[in-house]
Amino acid sequence: MRTAASARSIKLWRAPDVMDALMLKGEFVGHRYPPHAHDTHCLAVVTGGALAVEVSGQRRVCRRGDVIVIEAGVVHAGAAAGEGRWKMRVEHVQPSALASYCETLGIARRERFGAKSPFIADAQLAKHLYGVNWCSEVDDDRFKRSEALASAVLGLYARHAASPVELSAARGEPELVRAVKRRLRDDLHMRPTLSTLAGEYRVTPFVLLRAFVRETGLSPHAFLQQERIRRAMTLLRDGKSIVEVGAWVGFSDQSHFTRVFKQQTGVTPKVYQAAFL
Repeated sequence: MRTAASARSIKLWRAPDVMDALMLKGEFVGHRYPPHAHDTHCLAVVTGGALAVEVSGQRRVCRRGDVIVIEAGVVHAGAAAGEGRWKMRVEHVQPSALASYCETLGIARRERFGAKSPFIADAQLAKHLYGVNWCSEVDDDRFKRSEALASAVLGLYARHAASPVELSAARGEPELVRAVKRRLRDDLHMRPTLSTLAGEYRVTPFVLLRAFVRETGLSPHAFLQQERIRRAMTLLRDGKSIVEVGAWVGFSDQSHFTRVFKQQTGVTPKVYQAAFL
């Protein structure tokens, strides 16, 4: 049954380290967007319900996990579909900010995404865009946020642009990767971003990310989290205090430590340690 009311819950905030984007987290009930255009690019991920969207003569009912890319200046409209409710997370990005970020990444400067279609079904892209928005909302882990942003932008250009950006082939960089792995292992408390870490080795974030993933199968951030958890497992087996272990291996708080530990091992630190007592 479609809800007639137009109640909605929206949170907006500015994200200086995400291309200075205006971020949105919204839950809508029976809402309708009339035809309009923005002076920003719009990158949206539907996180629940169903939304009927019309862009440049194309109409699609978008559901959880769907990505919508609307370029600046393009007229579009949207309305509730299905049960009359939907949720989404959105980044609004100025074209000039996108161009500057491309240069920072180390790829060709572009002010537009130039997607083949405004409607994209790409689980990996949706995950990265959601991660950027969520991490920004709760101010969680700048390293993870910077990698998710780079992966989202590179993924859009590599897989969905009508005229793909020329991305150099991922090449072997074993010495670079070995050095970065040592750096991450030696300082589990480090709080880099992808850009600052790449800067230490005088390479672009694009080169570092592509080379590291090619050599290890993990991103630098994922590798750091893995090393933190491996060290934590050793300390827990030795009977160290669970509260202290999280701090010793570089987690900012106990809930973050518990969440990542369970993600990687399937159990909480308490359950894991109990098996060795």
